[in-house]
Amino acid sequence: MNINYIVLARKWRPKTFSEVIGQQHIITTLCNSLALKRLHHAYLFSGTHGIGKTSIARLLAKCFNCETGITATPCAQCNSCREFEQARFVDFIEIDAASRTKVEDTRDLLDNMQYTPTYGRFKVYLIDEVHMLSRQSFNALLKTIEEPPTHVKLLLVTTDSHKLPITVRSRCMHLHLHVLNTKQIHLQLKYILRQEKIEFDDQALYLLARASNGSMRDALSLTDQAIVMGQGSVLYVTVLQMLGILDDEQALALIEALANGQGEQMMLLLDQAALKGVEWETLLIEILRLLHCIAMVQFLPRYLEDHDIKYTDRLHTLARFLPTTDVQLYYQTILMGRKDLSLAPTRRLGVEMTLLRALAFHPKPKIAQPILSSELTSKLELQLNESKSIILEKSYVDSPDNRILIKKDDAKLSNLTDNLPKSTKELLEARTQLLKQTNKKKDKLIINSILPIDLKRLENPCSTIINDSKTKIQINSEQLGSVEDTKVIPNYSLTIPDDEKKFELSKNIVQEVKQRDPWATEIVKLNLPKLIQQLLLNAWKETAENKIILHLRSHKQYLNTENTCQIIQNALRKKTDNQFLECNIIQDDDLTVLTPMELYHMLYEEKLAIARQSIENDTHIQTLRKFFDADLDQNSVRPL
Repeated sequence: MNINYIVLARKWRPKTFSEVIGQQHIITTLCNSLALKRLHHAYLFSGTHGIGKTSIARLLAKCFNCETGITATPCAQCNSCREFEQARFVDFIEIDAASRTKVEDTRDLLDNMQYTPTYGRFKVYLIDEVHMLSRQSFNALLKTIEEPPTHVKLLLVTTDSHKLPITVRSRCMHLHLHVLNTKQIHLQLKYILRQEKIEFDDQALYLLARASNGSMRDALSLTDQAIVMGQGSVLYVTVLQMLGILDDEQALALIEALANGQGEQMMLLLDQAALKGVEWETLLIEILRLLHCIAMVQFLPRYLEDHDIKYTDRLHTLARFLPTTDVQLYYQTILMGRKDLSLAPTRRLGVEMTLLRALAFHPKPKIAQPILSSELTSKLELQLNESKSIILEKSYVDSPDNRILIKKDDAKLSNLTDNLPKSTKELLEARTQLLKQTNKKKDKLIINSILPIDLKRLENPCSTIINDSKTKIQINSEQLGSVEDTKVIPNYSLTIPDDEKKFELSKNIVQEVKQRDPWATEIVKLNLPKLIQQLLLNAWKETAENKIILHLRSHKQYLNTENTCQIIQNALRKKTDNQFLECNIIQDDDLTVLTPMELYHMLYEEKLAIARQSIENDTHIQTLRKFFDADLDQNSVRPL
C-alpha cells in the first residue's frame, strides 16, 4: 500500500512558468518584469479558484530568490530552489488570511517584516484569500503595502478582488487570471493521464473538463475520483454515473421530441432518466448546452468542427429543421425553468413542467383529432366542398337611412342544409345546439349579423370644400335632418392602435389628407417641434388679412402653452415673408370643419368599414358562420 500517494492536483502543480496553462498574458508580464529587473513591491493575483493564482505566486517567489540571480527560469538545482520545492524555504512566509483576520495577527506580521532575510535575497510574504482580512487589518497593512522595506515583497492572492479596498488595489500590480476553457483543460488531462499511464476514454475527459467550469484543480480532483470509480481507468460510463448526467444522446432525444411536439415520448425519456439517477438540474443544463450548439450552427454552420461534440449530424438536422425563433424560445423557457427549479415541489416535477411549458408554446402543437368513420368523413368533405361553390349575392338599395340589407337567393342559403345527408345534418344540428346552450346565443342568420353600411356614403363619404385651407363637410339635410334633431356628432378622435399603423396604409392616407387639406402640407413645411405639430394637426386654419386664426379642439387645449402661439407666428411670418402677420389660437369644437388629424381618422374609418364589408361578403366566411355558428371578430379586421 502506497501511503505517500499525492493527489493529481498537487503532484502536477506547475514547477516553472512554462508549465502554466492558459495564463500567457500573466506569464509574459512576469517574465518581462524579471528580465528587465523592474520588480514591483506588491503583486495582486485575482481570479476564480483552481486556475493557478497561488502556484504562480510561489513560482514568482522562487524566481526572486534563486541563487543564480533574479530570473524567470530558476535553476531548480540550488539550495533555495530545492527548499522551495520542499516547502521549507525560511524566507518565504505563506499566510492564510481566512484564518488570521484579526488586526492583532496583521500587527505581528508587520513586526516581523522589519527583519532582513535569513538566507534568501528577499523576504516574500504570500497572503492567500486576502479579501478575508478585516477593515482594521487592511488599514494597518496599508502603509506597508505602499512603502514596504526594500527586502520585502508582498504577494496577495484573492478570488474576489472587488472586496479589497480601492486604496489597497491601487498600490499593487494587479494581475487577473483568466478562466480556462474546456479545450485547454481537456488537453492537459490527456497529457497528465498519459504520463501517469492510466487508460481513459477521450469523451470521458471531455465531460470532466466541461464539469470543472474552467478550474484545472477541480478537473484533476474529478479525475482522481473517476480513476477510483473506474478501478484505475477513466471510463465514459463511469464518468456519466459519477457526474449524475445523461449521455448527450438522451438530452438530444428530448430536444427532438420537443421539436416534434411528442409529449408522450418526452415523458418516457424522463422516466428512463429517473431510473439512471440523473441530476435533474444537470439534465436541464445539458439541454441548454445542446440548444446553444443548435443556435450557433444556425448562424455559424462550421461551429461544430471546432468543438468535440458528439452527434453532429443530428444537431445539423435540428439546426435546419427548427426555426431560429423556436430555438430561442425553447432556450429561454428552459433557462427560466432552471431558475425556478428550487421552487418546485420536487426537482423532477419542475423539469417535467419546464418541458411541458416549452411544448405548450410549440408553434405546431399536435392536437388529437376526433376519430370518424371513413364514410362519414367522405360525406362531410363532399358537402363542405359543395357549400364552398355557392356564391351569396348581396346588393344594397336606397332607404331613408340607407341601412336596409337585401339578400338575393336567400332561399338557396337557408335550404343549404336540406341537401346534406341525414347523419351529417344531425351532427351539425347537435353541434349547433351545444354551442347555443354553452354560449347562450340566439339563433340568427349570417345576413342579420352583417354590419349595415351605406356603400354610397363610403364611395363619397363627405364632400370637401377647400377654401383658404378649410375643409368642410356638406351634410345632406334630407338624409340626416338637422344636427339638433338627430343629435348625431361624428367622433373623429378615435385613436388607432399601433398595430394598425401599417406603413403603406398610413402613407397613403397621409397623402390623401394632404390632397384634401393644404393646411396639412403647410404644417409639415413649417418644420416645428413635434408637440407644436400635434397642436396644428388638431386645429383648422382660418385666414384673414394679415391674420391667421387657429381653431383648436378643446381636448387638445393642453398643447397650447405660454409661448406656443408666438413660435407658430414667427414660423408663419418667416414662411410667408410677412412681418405683420398675426396668429391667434381659439377653442372651437365645431365639427362641420375638420382638422387634419380628424380627416386622417375619418379616412381610416372609411377604409376599415370597406374592409369589414368585404369580409362579411366573403362566401367562405358566410359558410363557416352558417354551419359552425362562427362569429367574426370585428376588431381583428385591418384595412390594406
